[in-house]
Amino acid sequence: MASSDSNTDDSLYPIAVLIDELRNEDVQLRLNSIKKLSTIALALGVERTRSELIPFLTDTIYDEDEVLLALAEQLGTFTPLVGGPEYVHCLLVSIAVTVISDHFFKILEKLC
Repeated sequence: MASSDSNTDDSLYPIAVLIDELRNEDVQLRLNSIKKLSTIALALGVERTRSELIPFLTDTIYDEDEVLLALAEQLGTFTPLVGGPEYVHCLLVSIAVTVISDHFFKILEKLC
């Protein structure tokens, strides 16, 4: 059983690296990681993608326009990765939050 746990840890390592890259200060690393989000979603499965990955992305990524656009574009391809059309609502909320957050901060900057 211990070797099975070790294999699980090894298989999750690339996912951990991608998630770390999402938090990196280097915009290019974040963009590269966003382009690989489908890999993370496939590894997690539809349930964990809906319950963990999408909320993580929504809660943690407030970023440069280029990164937000890349994220919205990636999420736009996630329908099968969240379980199909009946779960698209979780993507729409995340995409909307990403876009609205970007505009909100631009408006806030103008007000201040």
